[in-house]
Amino acid sequence: MKVLAISYLFPNNQYPNYGVFVRNRLLALQKYCEIKVVNPVPWFPFSSSFSRYHNFNLIKRRENIQGLEVYHPRFPIIPRYLTLLNALSYCSVVLPLALRIKKKFPFDIIDLHWTYPDLPVGYLLAKITARPVIATVRGNEALYKQEPGVSKFLVSWLLKRTNHNVTLSSMLKEQCVKNGVVANKISVIRNGVDNKKFKFLEKMSSRAQLGLPASEYIILSVGSLIYGKGFDRIIKALPGIIARLPNARLYIIGSEGAAGFYKNELLELTIKLGVQKNVLFVGEVENSDLQYWYNAADLFCLASRGEGSPNVLTEALCCGCPAVATDVGSVKDIMEESFMGKVIPNTDDVGSGIVEAIGKEYPRERISSHMVKYDWDWCARQVLSVYEDVVSGVSS
Repeated sequence: MKVLAISYLFPNNQYPNYGVFVRNRLLALQKYCEIKVVNPVPWFPFSSSFSRYHNFNLIKRRENIQGLEVYHPRFPIIPRYLTLLNALSYCSVVLPLALRIKKKFPFDIIDLHWTYPDLPVGYLLAKITARPVIATVRGNEALYKQEPGVSKFLVSWLLKRTNHNVTLSSMLKEQCVKNGVVANKISVIRNGVDNKKFKFLEKMSSRAQLGLPASEYIILSVGSLIYGKGFDRIIKALPGIIARLPNARLYIIGSEGAAGFYKNELLELTIKLGVQKNVLFVGEVENSDLQYWYNAADLFCLASRGEGSPNVLTEALCCGCPAVATDVGSVKDIMEESFMGKVIPNTDDVGSGIVEAIGKEYPRERISSHMVKYDWDWCARQVLSVYEDVVSGVSS
């Protein structure tokens, strides 16, 4: 089967971790399909001088990423304004390129990995080529509920007109059904996990590898330092945790972003609460070292206010680290067994859940052995089944 994947989110030679979850799924699918990827790059005069678009001008027009042929055409935009015009620009660039690709690569299905502006061009391409189209909804933000203007309307209207949709969680499926998408045209397929990179290791040997004290109770949280990841929720819970467990330490791994302003807010919060000695900001960590951090921790905490399918949670569990996680995205789907940790309400009060988890012993090797089967190949086989059903349904 030949697949044309279109994704606004995808890694490139300048930003190798941007949309890495899309790349991981397509790399796993490459075992079963032939795939080409179109990843348009926004452009406007002097765009490279803006922090958000820094080095976008150095992104290759075409590259091979682990066997995936990826096209990065430029589409003109007006930043922050005229989203409809930007979507039209996106279509004007992607459509001709996709039709040129089709001459040498007669794809059987169009696979969209974001909603807007991927859905409009996917819908038009499907009409022109008479090929089926599927779309993946990766989070609540992909439904554009809070967005004024045309993007919210188009996403809602077009999701009802794809041949099939994939959501990363049962919660997202329910949201799509509320928006009028037929339930049997939605498959729930969460992200996989790289069980070769993330595996069970002995806790104290992992601490020795990182130079971490054996005497600390380590709570680990991983993610970009932004409000949505909920690090402030954990910090606010620390005084109560430390009162019960004085050797508790919170290690936060993640990039600060362009300005680093939110890290400053978090630092001020630690000072205000008197827990600055108990919170350590590690910064970014190489993927090769991340598995040691998961294995070194006593407890992983995901306090996010919203997620699709949180990779950091599956990575931690794959290493055998028990978790406390807010009920967002696919968290309940992932943490289906009580021996894996605790799912808590998506509120600012995460402290009671963490305290309850601290008082329990969790079977780390059992957690790891349960999670390793949910790898990217497991994810790819489910998506392949959707491809096959959709293509056979169109041709029959």
